Amino acid sequence: MTKIEVFKKSGKVVRYRANGHAEYAEYGHDIVCAAISMAMQFPLGGLQEVLDITPKFEIDSDGYLDVDMRGMEFSHKEKEVHVLLDTMVLMLKELSKGYPKHIKLVEKEEI
Repeated sequence: MTKIEVFKKSGKVVRYRANGHAEYAEYGHDIVCAAISMAMQFPLGGLQEVLDITPKFEIDSDGYLDVDMRGMEFSHKEKEVHVLLDTMVLMLKELSKGYPKHIKLVEKEEI
């Protein structure tokens, strides 16, 4: 199962991370893992390549991804950043509804 955590502050995503494989199918043929990876790496690519914003992040081939934007200044690109991140959350919610045995999505509000 893939565990995904989305951390928000004042309703806005400030960090997200995933760990583990979905185990829907064997490695290399797992469409659920592929969908999760795409949903979570898409905003990271958009941040870096389109908006020229580089958050702190860690990624490995074992299903771990951690993107941390806490304390970052988005220099008048906040709307674009939040559109990317909110769309990611929407996609992850739909995936977790469709594959509840393979994805655990947890949203947390930071104080």
